[in-house]
Amino acid sequence: MNTKKIIVDILLFILMIVQYSRQYLNPTIHEIIGICLIVLLILHLYFNRRYLKGIRKGKYNRKRSLMLIINIAFMVVFIMTCILGLLSSQFIHMGNLTTIYLHKILAYLSIIILGLHLSFNMNILITKIPYKKIIFPLLIVFGIYCMVKVDFWNHLIGKYGFSTVNGNILINSAYYIGIVLMIIVLVNLDKLVEKK
Repeated sequence: MNTKKIIVDILLFILMIVQYSRQYLNPTIHEIIGICLIVLLILHLYFNRRYLKGIRKGKYNRKRSLMLIINIAFMVVFIMTCILGLLSSQFIHMGNLTTIYLHKILAYLSIIILGLHLSFNMNILITKIPYKKIIFPLLIVFGIYCMVKVDFWNHLIGKYGFSTVNGNILINSAYYIGIVLMIIVLVNLDKLVEKK
């Protein structure tokens, strides 16, 4: 088990979630975290270089093809979010209102793709979760509640500002974690059927 890889992945996840509490962050802090995310993504790709080298090898079944599509989509959306974020930076001033709104829309789209990405990469861990028939429905209900609380859909279609204020940064982050967990559960509903 690669401890450095696990640390990078955990930091990547935590900082991504914290970024959705934009209203609680100083603009400079938000941008510094964004730069840290770029560095962590590069490290994430480095630690997963075996997967990248193996992309052109072997046969592709439905699951492997879908996983590749999701990984590419996540990479593209993440990079575009970062580029638009840099252009919208208070220090660079190359963006406009459209750039800012596209940055936000792609950021919210990345939450969905992150959930899908983790769904495939946490497969073994999910099978070991006890009481799935109780925990899974609870996570789905909580995820829906979280989406309502942060008005996720209106942010995703770019209807208004970057994020709503929901108590404090910890509560707000918990809502976004709830959304990611709901997506992971929905993708892995087949795990509710116990294999005999």
